[in-house]
Amino acid sequence: MAEVKLRALGLREVDFGDYDQYLTALTEDGRKIEILCKGARRGGKKQLPAARQFCFSEFILMERGGKYTLREADLVHSFFALADDIERYALACYLSELTAALTAPDEEAPALCRLLLYALYALEGKKRDPALVEAAFEWRVMAENGYAPDLTCCGVCGRTISDPPVCFSVAAGQAADADCAQRVGGYAPLHAGALRALVHVLTAEPDRAYAFSLGGPSHGQFCDMAERYVQYHLGRGFDTLRFYRSVALPAQPEPPVRKQK
Repeated sequence: MAEVKLRALGLREVDFGDYDQYLTALTEDGRKIEILCKGARRGGKKQLPAARQFCFSEFILMERGGKYTLREADLVHSFFALADDIERYALACYLSELTAALTAPDEEAPALCRLLLYALYALEGKKRDPALVEAAFEWRVMAENGYAPDLTCCGVCGRTISDPPVCFSVAAGQAADADCAQRVGGYAPLHAGALRALVHVLTAEPDRAYAFSLGGPSHGQFCDMAERYVQYHLGRGFDTLRFYRSVALPAQPEPPVRKQK
């Protein structure tokens, strides 16, 4: 049995037996691992506060045959404050479930851990619109897993899209110019704001991916397309997303702009 030291973010907790618990965690290098936490529930309360969902911690694990057992865990940062806001907590659960669905034990994807950590920081700080955090994460995490849309070239004719509007098909996962979009069907013109936001999210460093704002029709299009893009290309829904939808506050309309006399 080998000793392993690593940093990881807890994604999900599952009770096992009378006192134990399994923690699904995302390692700093982007792998998904299952950690057996022995005695985690002994005495009727959590015994390992650093080995929890929404805790980014330094772990010392014992590994044998690809299976991990917890020895020690030291907390780096916890996102327990999210539990004080049911909407943001529910969204964090969905982002964690989506991440778990897109990661594997033997594949490294360091950007995924950074993207999720910065999304949780954005939700915790309450300075970012949750709907935009969700959509930005959805677009970027799909791109990091091989589903990145090409917004510069027409997916139908192959030519560079030089004139607006840029049209996009969720099902095709690609852009098209206006003529090809009209001829083929199934494409919707992207609002200018939605296009700029999408380009930003797909190209920014993970710590800047959520640093933008969006309003009006662009906001709704950017968010709606992101959610549909994930569900269509992964071919599944998520229970945590349905829960988030049940508790999320409706988007607040922007105040009307007063005309200058």
